[in-house]
Amino acid sequence: MSDDTHVMSTTDRLVYMAHQIARNIATMGEDKAIEALAEHLTRFWDPRMKAQIIAIAQEQPDRLSPIAAAAVARMAQGRAAPDVDAAQFNAVDEAGHCDAG
Repeated sequence: MSDDTHVMSTTDRLVYMAHQIARNIATMGEDKAIEALAEHLTRFWDPRMKAQIIAIAQEQPDRLSPIAAAAVARMAQGRAAPDVDAAQFNAVDEAGHCDAG
């Protein structure tokens, strides 16, 4: 018998990943972190993941931190800044990392 108490739902996983990225870039300051997270989601999350996090933000807005919620709203409106280097928080020779968790 397996222990399924540690299995995250897809919704929980997406919220967790968005928050994890937001925490990693929070030192940029709120405005830049929002831009960087929106750009990261736009560039690196597949369309299904983007659609799901947008639905979560709309249906369960209290699930997302203020930075994550603002970034998802920006991404949903197509306003992710193209000049933000979304991966700059991962600039310490960390090859092979992805959001697939």
